Amino acid sequence: MGASAQELAFWKQIDDAEDYLLGGLFEQAVSTALSVSDQIRTVSLETECDHDKLLDILESAGMVLVQALKELRRTSDMFVQLKKMFGSVASVPSKVFHAGATIQMAAGSGSDLRPIFEDYLAKWRYRNDEVYVLNGGQDSSSNGFVITSVMSSKQYVEVAELYTVTFLSIVSQHIETAISWAEKAELTQQGRQELLKKLYALRSAANKKPSTVEGVKQTAERTVSTSTNGSTPSLHEDAPGTAPVYDSLKKVQVKSTRSSIQHVGNQFDPLFWWFHSVHLKFGKIHTVLPSGKCMLLFLLLFSTIYVLRRKAAGLKRIMFQHASSLRRAFFDALQLAFSVQMNPLAAVQQVPQAPRGSW
Repeated sequence: MGASAQELAFWKQIDDAEDYLLGGLFEQAVSTALSVSDQIRTVSLETECDHDKLLDILESAGMVLVQALKELRRTSDMFVQLKKMFGSVASVPSKVFHAGATIQMAAGSGSDLRPIFEDYLAKWRYRNDEVYVLNGGQDSSSNGFVITSVMSSKQYVEVAELYTVTFLSIVSQHIETAISWAEKAELTQQGRQELLKKLYALRSAANKKPSTVEGVKQTAERTVSTSTNGSTPSLHEDAPGTAPVYDSLKKVQVKSTRSSIQHVGNQFDPLFWWFHSVHLKFGKIHTVLPSGKCMLLFLLLFSTIYVLRRKAAGLKRIMFQHASSLRRAFFDALQLAFSVQMNPLAAVQQVPQAPRGSW
């Protein structure tokens, strides 16, 4: 069997695994994907083959594997199976690794992801030609596993962003750890700046949350005390240092009041305000109809249709009357034409003569 025939056979099994996945046969999808990886390992040991093409097949098998494990609710077993397929965590293609880690975090089983992330990212070393090399370019026995030893800097930064921004900062709430890692990691200058910019923004937002919560709490307390005592607090009652805080709380109260009034007003809006604005585009002409005009246009259209239907009914009635008149005239003409009795022998009959003796 030639190499091309083997590749076609492998792709046929990948298609079968995807069909199992779409058909809900997730166990069969997992077993087929793992079977493909075992067969590829055997082929790579026994014959000379194109590893790039086999890696594409193996990457597709890995994507089927992570999706099937997700549907089977076996996300905690995700990287165990990926390690079985690719030989090590660091050898997993970045696309498959990204998908598996994202699925595991979404399922809430990402407690063991930190050492997996760190092991994966630590095994890749940056080179000056905008690529990362597995294990620093050192030769290592793959034991028949088909792996890639080069990763683009863009792919590496995507995995690093998933680790620092999503996992450490958002899921685990360890922003300082994420910033420390980004400052020391082997990243390109542009990648480090973009990553730190996002992490600093998350830290700034996290630092503002306690003050916001406290401000809402103080606003609620002031509102309760005002409604109880029947009086409003004044600025001179607060300490000088708290005047700006009270101003901000007052703005929050004004916004809250406005939103409440708007919410109540929306409940008593006229009928034509229930319709949203409509955007109309005729070629290069773009028109926006407000809600009120939209309702008026709807009423005008309804009235036009009603008038046309009434006119249509009248026209139909007039046409029916004319058709009935023509029908009666036609039948009257036919009846008149065939009511006259004609003698077909009149042309050949002789005129009767008087007897001779009558003169």
